[in-house]
Amino acid sequence: MNIYLWYNQKEAIMEQNQKTIRVMGTGFVKIAPDTTKLTFSIDSKHDSYEKAYNEASIGNKGLREALEKLKIPKDALKTSDFSIEKHREWISKDVRWLTEYHLNQQLSIELPLDGILTSKVMSALGTAWPELEVNISFIRKDSHDAKLQILESAVKDAREKAEVIATTLGHKLGGIVSVDYSKRHIEIDVHDDGQLCDEHCIGASPIDYTPEDIEAGDTVETVWYLE
Repeated sequence: MNIYLWYNQKEAIMEQNQKTIRVMGTGFVKIAPDTTKLTFSIDSKHDSYEKAYNEASIGNKGLREALEKLKIPKDALKTSDFSIEKHREWISKDVRWLTEYHLNQQLSIELPLDGILTSKVMSALGTAWPELEVNISFIRKDSHDAKLQILESAVKDAREKAEVIATTLGHKLGGIVSVDYSKRHIEIDVHDDGQLCDEHCIGASPIDYTPEDIEAGDTVETVWYLE
C-alpha cells in the first residue's frame, strides 16, 4: 500500500522558504496467531532416478490418503518445492564416480489452532511417510486490522518525535508536508524449531501448546513544517 500526501505546486512555491523536518515513525503490534502451519520436508538420496521418483510418488499418495481418512481435503496439502537432482562425487580410482539422486520436497498445510487436530495430522502423515521432517509455525491469516494498527502506531510515533524535535529547536510543529508509507507486505508469523516426526511421535499424546503472541512492525516517513 502506498500513501502519498503532497501540497499542490502553488502552495509549495509559496512556502518553499519554510523550514521542514523529516521524521521516521515506527509502529509495532502484538497479536495472537489464529492458524497453525505444518511444514513437511523430505531430503533423501537414491542410487537411481527411478527409486527417487517412486519414493515421491508413493509418499505423496500416502499423505493424501491419510488426510482423507481424517476428513481433510487432500488439496489442503500444498507443495512449495519439488526436485530430483543428480549428484556426482569422485570417490577413488577403484570406485571412481559415485552417482546419487537427491529427492527434495517441501509441503505445508494450514490448520485451526487445535492441538488435538494438529497431533492427529502429524501422526497420520508421519505414519504415511516416516522420513518426513515437520516444522510447526503459527501465523495470523487475518492480519488486515493488525496492519492498520501498525500504521496508526507509526504515524503517532512520527508526530511525537516531530513535536520533540520542533520544541528542542525552539519552534512549533506546523502542518504535514508529506507522508510516505510504501511498505507493501508485512510478514506476521512466528516459527518454532523444527522437529523430526518419526516413530516417536506416531500415536503419541496430543501436543499441549500455547502459541506466543506475534510481533510485527513497520515504518512511515513524514515531513513537517516548522513554525
